Amino acid sequence: MICFVMIVSAKRERAAAMNRSRKADRAMATNLTFDPIVSLCLPIDAFAAKGRPTNFAPMIKGTSAAFTLIELLVVITIIAILASIALPAFTSVQTKGKQTKALSNGKQIALAMRLFASDHDGNYPSYVVDANGVPTTSPPTNVASSNDAFCQLFPTYIKSEAIFYVGGSAWCAQSPPDEVQDTTLIVPSVDTLGTGENEWALVLRLNDTFNPSVPLIADGFVTGGESSHRYTKDQSLPGGVWKGLTAIVIRADGSSGALQKVDPNSMKVIGPNGGNNPGDIFTRANGADGWLGNTNVVVNPK
Repeated sequence: MICFVMIVSAKRERAAAMNRSRKADRAMATNLTFDPIVSLCLPIDAFAAKGRPTNFAPMIKGTSAAFTLIELLVVITIIAILASIALPAFTSVQTKGKQTKALSNGKQIALAMRLFASDHDGNYPSYVVDANGVPTTSPPTNVASSNDAFCQLFPTYIKSEAIFYVGGSAWCAQSPPDEVQDTTLIVPSVDTLGTGENEWALVLRLNDTFNPSVPLIADGFVTGGESSHRYTKDQSLPGGVWKGLTAIVIRADGSSGALQKVDPNSMKVIGPNGGNNPGDIFTRANGADGWLGNTNVVVNPK
């Protein structure tokens, strides 16, 4: 019992001594004037307590987590630079995606025309016909627009109007086709592939035995460009779907097609055309050389 009392007394004395020491330190820190000369002469044992002189109050450096104006401006500038780099790349990827989809759709249309030809003596749709598909005149009369030729593919060879639609083309309406179709074949069509539901131009009076390298289907030309075969760099106008840089061309064999470069001067697709030198691939001047002839006119969408 005596030992227990002695231990408790010793603890109390040590606690009291520590309290007195802390009070003395605070009093000295309050009244202390720092002298760099004197501080250099302090004895080593003055640093014994917690690694600093016991007669100095701890110095606390103020900190702030907020951004400075300069830091904010630097961050904003970096974000703006990254956005300016990424936006053109993103736009290019979108355009490539649209072109790939349009090219695939164009090939599907050409395949449907091959199937049509197999049931119509090898001829692709080109004429004004009655409900039974028989030309209404003799000799047959050419359709006035590619829509009136393509509508003859419904519903036997093509079911949906969507593959004729290219978003962003001035030939097409802002909203996709309504998929409303004529109950019977009517040429010119009324509901099937109505105005604003088709992007593609068509070369008429071709058949499945024609030179497979001649163009069959292509992006619609400028308004009135059925003879000039020109495109435009103005995307808001018909014939400017790819800003006059390229045009999708599907060949008469129905299976080959590609993006073709548009000549920036003539705004035409230049390439082999049956002549001695590359030129307008839609020319009708080289019929004698196995290319398009006088009867192979081009019709635009409506």
